This record gives sequence, structure tokens and C-alpha cells, in this order.
Amino acid sequence: MAFLLTLDGERILDVDLIPGFLHRGFEKMMEYRRWDMDLVMSARICVEDPDHVELSYTHAMDQIFGVDPPERAKYARTIVAEFSRLASHLLWMMHFAGPVAARYATSWAIAAREEVLKWFDYVAGHRIYHHYIYPGGVRWNLPKDLKERTLQVLDRVEGLVRDMERGFFLHPVFQRRARDVGRLKASDAVRLGATGPVLRGSGVAHDIRKALKYDAYGMVDFEIPKGEYGDAYDRAMVRLREMYVSIGIIRQAVQQIPEEGPYRWRLPMALPPGEGVGRVESARGEFMTHIVSTTEKPGGRPLEPYRIKFRGPTMAHLTTVLKHIVHNEEITVADFPVVVGSLDPCPPDIDR
Repeated sequence: MAFLLTLDGERILDVDLIPGFLHRGFEKMMEYRRWDMDLVMSARICVEDPDHVELSYTHAMDQIFGVDPPERAKYARTIVAEFSRLASHLLWMMHFAGPVAARYATSWAIAAREEVLKWFDYVAGHRIYHHYIYPGGVRWNLPKDLKERTLQVLDRVEGLVRDMERGFFLHPVFQRRARDVGRLKASDAVRLGATGPVLRGSGVAHDIRKALKYDAYGMVDFEIPKGEYGDAYDRAMVRLREMYVSIGIIRQAVQQIPEEGPYRWRLPMALPPGEGVGRVESARGEFMTHIVSTTEKPGGRPLEPYRIKFRGPTMAHLTTVLKHIVHNEEITVADFPVVVGSLDPCPPDIDR
């Protein structure tokens, strides 16, 4: 993606998003492929956080097939989703530290994310795209030593996150660099369509995991971190605290997950007519999948959906939210990477 800036010296007067560099036509291609193929394609929409896209797609498909996944699968989905959130926030940290001249901090983030990617390889056989969450449950059964291996990984990751907190987030240079930059009031955040850490950074404690209690989120305890001033620093601190929250959710889930039982209901390949909507709390905010299935599609087969629509959080954050901040605050060229970084965009979820 690119930005067109209108400048007065170093001050930015206006900003316009220029998307389209990653356009791959996923939504249209999905109309001509089987629904199980579409699941694999969906993960490519946001490489930083693929599992939440799969999860929203899976929830919509669960509704169309009329199935409720087994309890073991609900816990497995929750564990995978929270590891995906961790991996995404750690990758954000790697990109965010550079503009504030703190590249040393990326070493902690890289080391912690590597532990998470190794865990994904251990569970799903893949490091980046996992294709583990599946309509009716999860694709494979969980390893027998899941609890022990997972708790070991979490201990290592948590130690590195604490190093990041002390060495970067609480550093006075970062605080001066990000505090009072990119302010977004709570009322404006709601009005402009902000979700996720951007919304919670403005002090609005809204989280789809709490609101809908999907999968195992209604069976674990966790807080909703939120900011106070709605600036770049608050949005960064929300993501830091969310990493600790994710670690806590995973620890509870591996303790509570049933040791035995089914992990997936077998579904027919023929897709029944119907409509499904999946809404999940991804690392960047609310991600929604809307699927319509019908046998009336000209030349269509019952294996292909009629229409799939994805709605990610990035478009609103890089258009209405970013323009509002630039119009209402004195943002300089040097501030711009800090503001954009605090929004944590994922360009592919615009170019679908």
C-alpha cells in the first residue's frame, strides 16, 4: 500500500490511502472453488494473523452446515487463535520498534515469535499458514503431550515479553516518542468504525470474545485491556497487555481441555443452501466472514459457495481513523510512521 500526503513543510495536512498493490481477487476466485479449498485460500488474506480469518470462515460454515463443534475442538480453536494473536502482536512489535529507533527491541520479538512458530509446526505441521481450524471442529487431533509442551513454550515467550516491556515499552524515550501522538477519543473511535486494540486504546472495553463467547472463550477468565488517552502509546500498551492475556487464556485452556473425545464432525462435501456469518476478535480487531450458499447459481455446483465477503479492520483504520487524526492533530512526517504503526495495518485484508 501507499499513502498520498499533503504537506506544509513537515506537517501533514491530509492523507489518502492508495491500496491495490496486493489485489489477488480472493473473494471472486472462491466462487469457483470447493468450500474446503476456499478455507485454505482464506488464510492468505492476512499472513500475520491467518488463523482468525480461518476461524471466522469456519464459524460461517458451521452455521451453513448446522453443526456445533465438539468441546475438545472448541478449546483447540481457542488455543490456536490465541497463539495466532501472540504471533501477530510480536510481528507488529518487530515493525513498530524501527520508526522509534529501537531496533534492538526487535530481537526479543523475533526470538519470542520463533517459539510460537515452532509450536505451530509441532501442532499443525506448518509454521506460517496452519489450516488447522476446520468446519465441524479442527483438522487433526491434538498431540498427547500438548499441555507440557505448550506450558514450556509459554514460559519462554512470557520471559521475552517481560524483557520487551522493561526494555522498550517502559523506556522513557519511547514514552516521549509515542505519548500524546495520534490521539483518538472514544466517541470518535466508535463513530469512525475502529475495532480491536485501536478501539480499546481509546478506552472502549469492547471485545468480540467477551460479547459472543464463541468457542471456549465463555469458559475461561480474562480481562479486556484498554487505554485512557487514545494515543499511540496507549494503543501500543494495549497490545503489550493483550500478549499477557493471550498467555493466560492458553494456560487455562490447556488445563481445561477434555483429554478424550471427538475433535471434528465429518461433513459432506456437498454444501447445503444457506447463509452464515462468522465474527471473531482478530489481532487487529473484528474480522467478519459472510457466506451465501445456493444451488441456483448459473452453472454452479453444490460444492461451491455463491458468494463470500470478508470484512477486516484495516480499511477503517487507514482511512477514516487516520484521516481524522491527521486533520485534528499536528502530525509531522516523523510522527507518521508511529501513528500508522500504532494502528497495526494488514494491507492484504484490504486487497481481497
